[in-house]
Amino acid sequence: MSRGVSTGIAATFALLGLGVNAALAHHSLAPYDRSVSKSVEGVVKDYTFANPHVRLTIAVPNADGSMTDWEFESTTVSRMMSRGFNRVSARTGDTITVRYNPRRSGGPGGLFTGFTDSRGRIYGPIYDR
Repeated sequence: MSRGVSTGIAATFALLGLGVNAALAHHSLAPYDRSVSKSVEGVVKDYTFANPHVRLTIAVPNADGSMTDWEFESTTVSRMMSRGFNRVSARTGDTITVRYNPRRSGGPGGLFTGFTDSRGRIYGPIYDR
């Protein structure tokens, strides 16, 4: 095998290795403080029940009457379904109380672990400690 071909093969494997590390880092829970559990109430703006992560956005009122969008993510659809969630668990316009692990950065949102819908139904917990 020529030196150019073996260098090309080595470079290809190195790039593939970087891709694997990036994929693993993407699925890490490191951005969230899993030792802290909080809750917040707001109005559902979006609930996307799709892989790779279920996403939830709620509008939360501030002290001055303005609203801030809080963005949450969770786990896969199959894991959520095994915990009782479905694609209509949260509906746009519903007021819900979200249980979550906050972002380490302090931003509004985090890893949601469950919620109580406007009808009083409790969904979750998703993650067992």
